[in-house]
Amino acid sequence: MKNLTYLLAAVIIFSCNKNDNNNPPAVTMQSLAGDYKITAATVNGIDVLDTYVEPCQKDDVYTLNADGTYSVADAGTTCSPTSATTGTWSLSGSQVTIGVQQFTLVSFNGSTIEATTSVTQSGITVTADVIFTKQ
Repeated sequence: MKNLTYLLAAVIIFSCNKNDNNNPPAVTMQSLAGDYKITAATVNGIDVLDTYVEPCQKDDVYTLNADGTYSVADAGTTCSPTSATTGTWSLSGSQVTIGVQQFTLVSFNGSTIEATTSVTQSGITVTADVIFTKQ
């Protein structure tokens, strides 16, 4: 569950203000700062949002701050135990690290991001593609 929280939190950092797709915004900590929600998750092209993301996590708000801190607010339906968390995140090129989880930026258009990361659950490691939308 903690890996999924890191996965979701990290991916959101790639979104920023809406911009022209032909001229995507620069990826900086300042441009990525904001509030996000997860809108899609796939593994090998198969939708896993409903399979691996708890209903109480789908409405969580992920906040990335330009100062390198982040928080996950357990908004709407509350998880038990709570999925709320705080920590630090960093950006180096197309690599984003949130807590201990690393992500690679796939695409960034200013309002949605797609990133990939390796997730291990029950001893099985897969590459997950996650999309977050800025709120």
